Amino acid sequence: MSEKILFVDDEFAILQSYKRLLHQEFRIDTAGSGTEALALLANQGPYAVVVVDMRMPEMDGAQLLSKITVRFPDVLRIMLTGNQDMETAKRAVNEGNVFRLLTKPCTKESLSAALNAALVHYRLKVFKQAGQSPADSDASHAQPDNAGLMEAMARGREILKTNASVRLPSTKGGVYVGKAIWEGPNHLLQAISSTVAVAHPKSLLDIVPKVGDIVKIEYSHGTATVEETHH
Repeated sequence: MSEKILFVDDEFAILQSYKRLLHQEFRIDTAGSGTEALALLANQGPYAVVVVDMRMPEMDGAQLLSKITVRFPDVLRIMLTGNQDMETAKRAVNEGNVFRLLTKPCTKESLSAALNAALVHYRLKVFKQAGQSPADSDASHAQPDNAGLMEAMARGREILKTNASVRLPSTKGGVYVGKAIWEGPNHLLQAISSTVAVAHPKSLLDIVPKVGDIVKIEYSHGTATVEETHH
């Protein structure tokens, strides 16, 4: 729970409800306007994800996300809207390069799944900007925010006792079969060969297998199902 997420809505009560529902899973900051959001992004960042309500006075969600795309391109952008108009959705996607478009009211489960998927993509960006692919990521190049991931990488090399590579999973249809070899606070480490391990974010798994279990972990739409194949 290291990367920060910024929620933007002109209704204070709604912002407070987001913090109340999600504070145990995520680091949440809030802004009551587009202007305030841009100031926070500039002065209190970095933020991994920004979640913006479409209908706001002065600067609406699509306008805000368009500005964020230019000024803070690494931030993953999620739009929340109660407007079912497809033209509104198209404008938000085209102008703001939106990662997910969610309709209100949005359940805690749907919002949490979208945030976790966005965080995985953000972490992949971190590795690529360090000049490495997720498959070849080295713990020494991970960002300070990703201490849990650094620990998982170090433990993978320690357990496999090789010059192992530790990668993040592909959340768009990735399938991984192998033994669960280590469990940390936020990641499950799975050996898929003698030299390769995958660090699965536990928040994306429907169940967390026991260390020693051989399992198949299959991703779809940012979450994963775990199936035990052998003890």
